[in-house]
Amino acid sequence: MENYVSTPTLSFVQAIKNCFSKYCCFTGRARRSEYWWFAVLNYIWSGLVYYAVNYKLTVKADLESQVMEAVFDQEKMNALTAQAEAADSTFMMLMIVCGIVGLVLLLPGLGVACRRLHDIGKSGWWLLLALVPLVNCIFAIVILIWTIKDGAKETNQYGPSPKYILTEA
Repeated sequence: MENYVSTPTLSFVQAIKNCFSKYCCFTGRARRSEYWWFAVLNYIWSGLVYYAVNYKLTVKADLESQVMEAVFDQEKMNALTAQAEAADSTFMMLMIVCGIVGLVLLLPGLGVACRRLHDIGKSGWWLLLALVPLVNCIFAIVILIWTIKDGAKETNQYGPSPKYILTEA
């Protein structure tokens, strides 16, 4: 009879380091903790982007409403126009930085998702269903269930388990 011993879960920092060290690696297996800590990083980043963009859009809308009120006051109009242009340029820089960071997180995110599917014995090609309209809504629930499942203890076609170590009885 084979005995398997579980190794400790990965910490947030260990999981992120692991994902970035396997930046574009779609082979092997990934533990649940590795996948979900990287998902937490993506959720944090998405939240920061949402609030930053929302704040900048609010500032821009406020400036535009002030410009509409100052139509006949040329000095105030010039000052508000300068502020609006500065807000536009910072908004554009914010969007560029967000796009770059999003691209940096894309490949390790796909890689860890693919490796997570490998851990439960599924092919990473299942991730392509996320691109199919209407199917992707249903598939999101399936993927959630799959990523929550514990990985196979034994070695599968994708390699040995990153969580369980075989011990001699």
